[in-house]
Amino acid sequence: MNLVSKHFKETERLVRAIDKNKIADWLLNEGYFPEQYVLPPTFKVNNFKLRKRTYNKDINDLVRRNLISISYPKSLLTSRVFGIQHPFNYHDIILYLYNDWDHVLDILFQKDLQIFSYSFPIPLNARKVGEMNDLRSGRMIYEWIEMAEKDIISEAYKYNFIVRADITNFYSSIYTHSIGWSLHGRENSFADKNNDLTGNKIDRLVQYANDGRTNGIPVGSALSDLIAEIVLTSVDVEVSRKLKDYNLIGCRFKDDYRILCNSEDDAKTILKILSDELLKYNLSVNEQKTQILSLPHGLYRQHDREYHSFSLKERKNIPFKTFELTLLKALDIHKLFPGTSILEKFLSEVYDDKMNLKVKFSNDSSSRKKQLLKLLSLLMLLKRESEKTICHVLALCEIIYNEYWSKSLKKEMISVIETEIEKANKKQSVFEIVWLIFFSRYLKLGIRNFNEKIDKQISDNQFVKSIISSSQKIFQDSGIILFRKPKECISTSLSKELSVFNRSQEE
Repeated sequence: MNLVSKHFKETERLVRAIDKNKIADWLLNEGYFPEQYVLPPTFKVNNFKLRKRTYNKDINDLVRRNLISISYPKSLLTSRVFGIQHPFNYHDIILYLYNDWDHVLDILFQKDLQIFSYSFPIPLNARKVGEMNDLRSGRMIYEWIEMAEKDIISEAYKYNFIVRADITNFYSSIYTHSIGWSLHGRENSFADKNNDLTGNKIDRLVQYANDGRTNGIPVGSALSDLIAEIVLTSVDVEVSRKLKDYNLIGCRFKDDYRILCNSEDDAKTILKILSDELLKYNLSVNEQKTQILSLPHGLYRQHDREYHSFSLKERKNIPFKTFELTLLKALDIHKLFPGTSILEKFLSEVYDDKMNLKVKFSNDSSSRKKQLLKLLSLLMLLKRESEKTICHVLALCEIIYNEYWSKSLKKEMISVIETEIEKANKKQSVFEIVWLIFFSRYLKLGIRNFNEKIDKQISDNQFVKSIISSSQKIFQDSGIILFRKPKECISTSLSKELSVFNRSQEE
């Protein structure tokens, strides 16, 4: 048995050992919102319970609801959009999965696979079988590293080629009817006109959480990741069946495939079969991100190779000049390889496990002050290059503020945040404004009159309204607590919330 299939079997063992009540509770409370870098920790579920009955009384007569969305730009023309669905629909999907959980697991962990998933979205705990880990992001990063940088590389010497394939706009392209197809078979789903089958019920609830649309599932929740796994497992089963006579090892992390094989002809056949099976589910291979490479090429991520010799991870003390130059190098690599996590990796390396800043400043108070202000400026310029890093940037700002607090630094921090709010308002970035206002409230900087600083179109956004008013404005009709005041978040630092990136790589 190879390492990839061993990992898959171990995942199955750990999943089946967890009581489904714990899984349902985790999905409701920890898996509802997107991962930590998307929304400030003030957006947090409190005591969302699994009921015995659904909130929606009639699956065939659902209220048409809308997602609440937040996004940041991926490029000049595209954005990464996260959608949060109404708690009633979210709950009912979990209840249907809960009631049919053994069948769901049988679908996810089928026999005779040639392609094995590394993206089961619930954080498992190998050290405490039957329990879950508390690090959602950390677990997924850990799984990615296990697949891409350990297991697949350890098996690569047996093969000559690697197929790397990615699905185009995966979450937004999932056809909701394919959920039923994946759980029950296409013909059984079509024959179920009354929506008695679990998959067809989920199909309906996903549709009506998103204004009745049959294309796309919301990005961000752990539940969406679980649904995506159900759909792609069906693809993996069919691809495996058609490739059963080929010598290969395949693995998948979410919509990213890595398949080892022995010839270029085999690689082309694999890609053709994968593409054909995806098409049956209204999905397609992203040609720009799909490659056939001769080993050892394609085993390691190029941006990691470029950055490795500059990494600050093992440094206990970082001279300020080294920090500056490494930041500039990380930005260079980011421009060469856009869309990677290289900037987040760099930012996570400048503080230690105890959330202390590793950057060392001048002993002279005047020079130190200038360096601190320079650091704040550089962080904001880095954020300009990649808006999604704002949570990491603000986590560092918090450390700087707490370690080097003074009345003058507070004044400068206020100036920085106010300037960034003004810039975010000009580009109509709800994503940044939510984080910046939260940060101001969280650190008690004393900035007021936010409604005067931002356009009405922005201030009317439900996330922004919640932050400004310090009260829940999202899905108020649900009665589910989805918000806490910024001052209630002070028990844990932002850097600690985001430290999963460092810890997961060390496991």
